[in-house]
Amino acid sequence: MDQMEMVEKLRAKANVSYEEAREALEKSDWDMLDALVKLEAEGKVKDGEEKKEYTTQEEVKTFYVKTNGREARDGLARLWNWVKEMVKKGNKNQFVISRKGEEIIAMPITVLVLLVLIPHVGLPTILIALFLGLVLGARYSFRGPDISGKVNDAMNTAQEKAANAVKIQVEVNQDENGENKAE
Repeated sequence: MDQMEMVEKLRAKANVSYEEAREALEKSDWDMLDALVKLEAEGKVKDGEEKKEYTTQEEVKTFYVKTNGREARDGLARLWNWVKEMVKKGNKNQFVISRKGEEIIAMPITVLVLLVLIPHVGLPTILIALFLGLVLGARYSFRGPDISGKVNDAMNTAQEKAANAVKIQVEVNQDENGENKAE
């Protein structure tokens, strides 16, 4: 379970705000039980709202507007917190381009994502540049505290297959032109 899911689970169990749940988890080294105990000790755990019977249509409408507004605000707050967390991770981790073992460029992943998102230009331009880089011998990788070795292993495998495909195509073209192929 990732940290965001843990915060949401604790928030739902303890009926506390997102910030209170996250703070409690951070203070308890992301141990769910310790965080819940700390919240209870601080008196922050709230019991469920008192159930009320609504008798008039106006009371029902008022309750509906209040609860849906709160859910919308909570949803937007969760989305905003998720975006902030992704930007923070994107700034800590890098996309690296190297050639012949020498690093050419290293940029935060956030920059790469923003470049891809440029309307009508970003994604096609980035894909063409990445393909041309592969043909010219560039290698791509990611580095940073949130990057696992599996990501770069998968990228290396894909890059090797692409390089072999280009090599085979070049050899076939040489044969068609009547040139001698090195065996």
